Amino acid sequence: MRIALSRCYLTISLALASAGAPVLSAQQVPGSQGAGDEQDFQQTVARVSSVTGDASFQRGDDPDHWQPVGINVPMTIGDRIYSTAAGRVELEAPGLRAFVAPETELAILNLTEDVQQYSMAQGTATFRISHMDDEDVFEIDTPNAAITLEATGLYRVYVDADGDTRFSVRRGEARVSAGGGEVTVRTGEAMHIDGIDAPEYDVFALPLADSWDRWVDSRELRRHGVVSYDFASEDILGASDLDSYGRWEETPEYGHVWFPANVASDWTPYRAGHWMWQDPWGWTWVSSEPWGWAPYHYGRWAVRASRWCWVPVAPNVRHVAYAPALVGFVGGGPGWSTSISAGGGFIGWFPLGPRDPLVPWWGNRALTPVNVANVTYVNRTYVTVVDRGAFVNARPVQAALVRDGGVLRQVAEQPVVRGPLPVLPTAESIRGPSAGRVAARPLQKIVERPVTARLAPPPAPPVFSQKLNAIRENRGAPMTPSAAAKLVTQSPQGVRAAVPIRPVARESGRVELAPRRDAEGAPPPDPIRAGGRTMASPQAPFISHPSASRENAPPMRVAPGAVTLPRTMPPARAAALEDSSKAAAVEAPRPPAREQAPALRRVEPPPPATVEPRKAVAPPQARPAPIPEQRPNAVEQARPAPQVERAPQPARRELSRAPRRVAPSGPDPLQASGPGKDDKGEKKEKGEKK
Repeated sequence: MRIALSRCYLTISLALASAGAPVLSAQQVPGSQGAGDEQDFQQTVARVSSVTGDASFQRGDDPDHWQPVGINVPMTIGDRIYSTAAGRVELEAPGLRAFVAPETELAILNLTEDVQQYSMAQGTATFRISHMDDEDVFEIDTPNAAITLEATGLYRVYVDADGDTRFSVRRGEARVSAGGGEVTVRTGEAMHIDGIDAPEYDVFALPLADSWDRWVDSRELRRHGVVSYDFASEDILGASDLDSYGRWEETPEYGHVWFPANVASDWTPYRAGHWMWQDPWGWTWVSSEPWGWAPYHYGRWAVRASRWCWVPVAPNVRHVAYAPALVGFVGGGPGWSTSISAGGGFIGWFPLGPRDPLVPWWGNRALTPVNVANVTYVNRTYVTVVDRGAFVNARPVQAALVRDGGVLRQVAEQPVVRGPLPVLPTAESIRGPSAGRVAARPLQKIVERPVTARLAPPPAPPVFSQKLNAIRENRGAPMTPSAAAKLVTQSPQGVRAAVPIRPVARESGRVELAPRRDAEGAPPPDPIRAGGRTMASPQAPFISHPSASRENAPPMRVAPGAVTLPRTMPPARAAALEDSSKAAAVEAPRPPAREQAPALRRVEPPPPATVEPRKAVAPPQARPAPIPEQRPNAVEQARPAPQVERAPQPARRELSRAPRRVAPSGPDPLQASGPGKDDKGEKKEKGEKK
């Protein structure tokens, strides 16, 4: 179970790897935090770690605009990404890496510390689960299925032009839910689901790897033998990039630290990139350096021997919270105002050192006055200054640096801003420096295609123009998820969906999912099992905000088109489904029937007084010596049809089915000729060794 304090308090524990070195601990942020804040900051981000070719993304609070996507862009709830025919994108989130193939649309429905819910309306994507806690949930929603990834492993999802799903498990285990039923798919299996309202399926053996699988394997191989996770917490995203762009050295003050390579002599952190606005964190740093994720959102910076080095969060820190940046802001110059405005002046910032206190400009604590006295910031002399327009309009910092000595001195002498930065964002603040470029976008019918969801996601965030008044009233503080949810639920237009939702559960509990008529050896579907999370339903398709429970969800006015219900089935299909439902009902009680088969066991040599007390517990009956000789005959008499052995499958999850047929080869996203070799597995990652 995750520790709430580790997720909510944005403080950093810096433990040194050297046994003889002292342990440093960053000072805790002043002020207390209530229970409401714990839910506010379970929301987190996914990092765009690699982009090949052309790709674009759409923010959840800017749904009418697509913009080119670059590396290190943070994505969160409501955001979408789209790769063109020549594009590939890699995303990195806590415990998950997603490889997005060409011509694929992927959206984020929910993204918190323990729930990740994505949707795919078209294309191919592979998901790598590297580590997961007991309460973590990973769900992939497609137009006709909701896929829950239940173990670490490697999974591939393909959605064709008709919305049908092809799902394969190279390693791991998953539950595929559709039409009110669910089927477990295990390592080496592939499942095809056809149809939307009355889906049919078949389960096959996994085909040989194609060029897309081999490309994913090549990307995964780059992460083997990563040295950085020997010195940094495994919860730090992007630390695997540091091996290629710098080196680790041991220091007496901080233990092992990382020095970037191939940087100029006057290089300073937080200069190669730009600032953007992203709720609920507000001003967020986006680095243009390929390694520029981990050192700018976790840990601290220090100067040693006239060189900058990054002091990481130590490996023994289990859960590390994401921060939009770890800097101290200062402002000044002509036109600068400490009241919220869109005026002039200059804005400066400097990297926080290992012992510097962090006073966040986001969250409920940003609205509480904070007085931090007698603090000497060790990096205060390395302030970076730009004019207010460059900062707000997300211009590249390197091209907008202020070099006038008088302005630099004036800004550097100003006190460090405590809490929100009194700078009002604009539309350019959420679109980045490439906003003027034409970005590719998927067809509108793909964007509007509903997806089948098992869990109820939060509604789409309010659009940016709706949030501006609240940001102004809060003196520049961004909106928390709970405040944004309140704004959405009170909207007269109603709650809209980031993607239209089709609940997988049926109101009557009826299972409409059925094997295809030509299916061979496909396991029967089970009724959907309700877990500890809130499931989507036609009456309550959304939760109030990330990680909220149904009990505290306020009444919602759902906007038209936010929820799609199943269409009425044709009479012939309904009659066939009724027959299959009766067959499933007969087969469902099979496990108890096996326990009620004493008539077949009375022929066994042991006396009834010995056997009868144990007939409900199968394993102890196998201990007497004569039983193994007669057990095969008893089993043959007990199963007149093969289905009897498949019925108790959920009770013996450690066994693996052996489908009789190999799945038909689907489209290769990379259009390579000829099959490749089977995947032979990979080394366990750092996260799985822990």
